[in-house]
Amino acid sequence: MTEQVARRPALAHLFWWFMFSQGGVLAALLIPVHIVVQGILGPLGVVKVVDRHYDTWISILGNPIVKLYLLVLISLPFFHFAHRLRYLLVDLGVPAAKSFPAQVVFYGAAILVTLVTIWVLLTTAPISLG
Repeated sequence: MTEQVARRPALAHLFWWFMFSQGGVLAALLIPVHIVVQGILGPLGVVKVVDRHYDTWISILGNPIVKLYLLVLISLPFFHFAHRLRYLLVDLGVPAAKSFPAQVVFYGAAILVTLVTIWVLLTTAPISLG
């Protein structure tokens, strides 16, 4: 009689694939829309956008929804990039890319970018709800 071993899902692996997919979706959808609206339609006067003056930026950056949007817009594509670069090295046959230190380097860099983004967003402009 053979004994079957119950397999547990690798939760860390699932988490990194989730961050990869969300970063890819946001990089494919939000970044081009952001560039078109803020970088093309705004300067052409088609839509009203945030200009480059300090007073405008500080007033809009105080909004917690804008802070959350910028956090998502900046940090999730870095998780996508870290995961894609790591698996590119795996596909190229670099054995060290599968190791735990490689995971720490790649995903740690994405976490570091996220923490720096949070710090910048929280220290740049005070949160204002009005």
